[in-house]
Amino acid sequence: MNAVSIGPLVFDGARFAAIVGLLLFFVVVEIMARLQKSDAARWAGIAVLAWIVVARMGFVAANRPAFAAHPLDALKLWQGGFMPAAGWAGGGGVLLVALLRKARCAVLPLALGGAVAMAAHLAVTTALTRPPVTLPEEKLIALDGRGVQLAGRHRPVVLNLWATWCSPCRREMPMMTDLAARTPGVDFVFANQGEDAAQVVAFLQAEDLPAEGMIRDPRNRLMAELDAIGLPATLVFDAKGRMVAAHTGEISRAALTRMIAQATGDPE
Repeated sequence: MNAVSIGPLVFDGARFAAIVGLLLFFVVVEIMARLQKSDAARWAGIAVLAWIVVARMGFVAANRPAFAAHPLDALKLWQGGFMPAAGWAGGGGVLLVALLRKARCAVLPLALGGAVAMAAHLAVTTALTRPPVTLPEEKLIALDGRGVQLAGRHRPVVLNLWATWCSPCRREMPMMTDLAARTPGVDFVFANQGEDAAQVVAFLQAEDLPAEGMIRDPRNRLMAELDAIGLPATLVFDAKGRMVAAHTGEISRAALTRMIAQATGDPE
């Protein structure tokens, strides 16, 4: 999977690329500001805020159905979900404002910082690209003890690796089970990592969640085979068993819906 681990911290690949780009943007602008003895660094904060706000607005607008039913989800920035093209338009707007306010000393640092950030983001994203992955030929265990085969379903599969001790897993589970019930033609498989059936059943009963699609991977074999370095991890496969998208960390309804659309070929 395209995730990065730094000590105890685990970042989804897209999020890590964004963090690297953001840090380099601030570094470049700060260096240029000191060389010019200008207040370009102040404009850098405004540009980043504009990028975040406009990129988020673009993502929300592009996923109106998901957010219309759950409008407060638009405020859950920690789940991710940004439209980079819209964000760069927002940053460009800050450059225009700087020009109109005759703060020309800030234009070059912002433009150079933006160019470096874009290049770094592309480089990190390319470096984290993994070889093609297929749905593992694993036979795992249902909560009632039956064997469950992952591969050979001939339909799209959403595979979620989770555990009851994982706070982000617990937060996203109600959304994911609800989406599973509302998405016919797609198999949702919730593979618990390393816990026994009693722990899983107790959690589901306490949270009033359905047991449909819940299986156990007591030896964490899926994490090893799929190179997952953190929980939760959500992977989406098409009907031929080929992975089309993956996400490490808590995921939003809108982001997961887009990933499923990639697997089914439906328009987003």
